[in-house]
Amino acid sequence: MKIHQTATVAIPVCLKKGVHPMASQKQIDANRANAQKSTGPLSLESKAKTRLNAKRDGFTGQVITLSDEDRPVFEKRRAEFISHFAPKNPMELDLAHSIAWDTWRLNHLRAVEMNMYALGADDPETTVECDNAELHTALSGALTFEKQSGKFALMSIYEQRLNRSLHKNLTTLRQLQAERLRNCEQDRQEEVTIARANDLNGLPYKASVWPGRNGFVFSTSEILAAANRESVVYNARGTVGGQSGKIQFAGACDNNDPYRPNSGLRVASAA
Repeated sequence: MKIHQTATVAIPVCLKKGVHPMASQKQIDANRANAQKSTGPLSLESKAKTRLNAKRDGFTGQVITLSDEDRPVFEKRRAEFISHFAPKNPMELDLAHSIAWDTWRLNHLRAVEMNMYALGADDPETTVECDNAELHTALSGALTFEKQSGKFALMSIYEQRLNRSLHKNLTTLRQLQAERLRNCEQDRQEEVTIARANDLNGLPYKASVWPGRNGFVFSTSEILAAANRESVVYNARGTVGGQSGKIQFAGACDNNDPYRPNSGLRVASAA
């Protein structure tokens, strides 16, 4: 490895605190030229376009600022999180939105860290002139970390807080959804029991329009489908044990479509 004259000692010594190689005039000129390239929007059209980057968020009502490149990526990612968690009430929706935001911020924080190293590679105070490109990058990164150690420490604390917030929201969301599903199943089971009892007594069944004890309301076809499924499973267990029972509401389960509330009624009534 060939060391240029700008470094008067072996390269490892450059890692000592407070010791940095001198920048060449070529590097200084290059840095000045690069600084002139980032002057922000100049034309009225560009400035107007930049102002439009600040928009009010539809979930929180807050004004957020994202570039034209980042906004569609963020919106798509947030929509994927909402679809995955399938929130059913405002609290679940708020938590799913917070998880999406914290994930985005964590990814952005990682990008900022990489950008800091990229800036350090072009900083005369953290640049080592040598013929080996890989060694140049490694030493430049080490000097950047040394120079910006305070900022990296703050970023680490920020990352830890984001991770705690993300996992706390995720745990809370899962607990709320599990509780909602238990309550929903309890109300549904009560309606299924009523439907099966009515059928065995020769009485018609129609789902109540009033909420159950936990506040859930079901369609008639949904309850008939659940009752059919329960009777099929019950009969299957009885058959295995040497007994048999009546299959109730035949076809209601197979033909029920949750997007069409009355889809299972025709087959069930025909049976």
